[in-house]
Amino acid sequence: MTMRERLAKLLGNRTGSLRLPDLRTALALLSNPWMPFLGAFGAIALGLAIAVPLSLATKSDAHEAFVLQSADGARVVAEVNGDGDAWVLLGHMYRTKNTNPTSRRIWDNFAERLVAEGYRVLRWDFRCHGESPCVYSRRQIEDVPEIYLEWEAAIDFAVDEGAEQIYGVGVSMGGTSLMQVAAYRTEFTAVSAISSPNIFPNKAPKDSDRGGEDFDRLNGLANIADVNVPKLYMVGARNQCSYWQSNRYFQRAGEPVRLVIYETNLHGTEILDDEEIGPDAQQELIDFLADPDGVIGKEKRNLAPDADPDNECWPPEDEEEQEG
Repeated sequence: MTMRERLAKLLGNRTGSLRLPDLRTALALLSNPWMPFLGAFGAIALGLAIAVPLSLATKSDAHEAFVLQSADGARVVAEVNGDGDAWVLLGHMYRTKNTNPTSRRIWDNFAERLVAEGYRVLRWDFRCHGESPCVYSRRQIEDVPEIYLEWEAAIDFAVDEGAEQIYGVGVSMGGTSLMQVAAYRTEFTAVSAISSPNIFPNKAPKDSDRGGEDFDRLNGLANIADVNVPKLYMVGARNQCSYWQSNRYFQRAGEPVRLVIYETNLHGTEILDDEEIGPDAQQELIDFLADPDGVIGKEKRNLAPDADPDNECWPPEDEEEQEG
């Protein structure tokens, strides 16, 4: 269906019913002292009538934002970049001191690299982030426990679009939620989590209306042994508690699995975008996606040998300091 046809459909075929006024009507309109204002208003209305339907692109329109709907009715803004039958789904992280706010835009650099490598990339703004509205409150942390449903919607979308391979890459909370979903969704060819907590948030936020049983939290560690596809974990050894938690994923995960440790305090996509370690980290991930079966058993590439992976660490109590 062409854009003109979609526009006509969205407008209820009203585009075909537009008629120019006759001469008498036109002269009467032009002599009206309110005509300049009416004209300006009409121009704006016409612009919106065209722009809004065009922005509501169908899923065949690559590079244009569209809406993914989760099983619980949440509507999140997403976009597809690139072509090909191999899809990479990208889940972003919670805000950090260095990256605030966060949205699908934090993937811009790596998404461009993936497209150049021939992948089709699907990314989205998790609920209550970026352009996606909140569901439970204006506090992002209260919507986090359900973001795994966006992964499910993204998988279904890729399958409907004919994906032959589906890879998942998540940073921080995006990786935690990915590990949770990959334990029971079998569509993935391989998955990767960067700087991802085992459980996030650490606890229900103060004064939350969602406290108690309604605040389940993301749990990527509980069923990690059920993730049967190749797995890649990447982490900065000096990044708060991420090293210890990534090592727990590595230890409990079934084979094949690889853990790469960098000597840095950077978090999530900050690692991929860094001038010094970014090229290596991106290449590590690109190589993994190209040949996930190349991971044999349990492999560890440690570029921070002085760091102690067994040094237990718990995230701070204050929700504003949590990294996810």
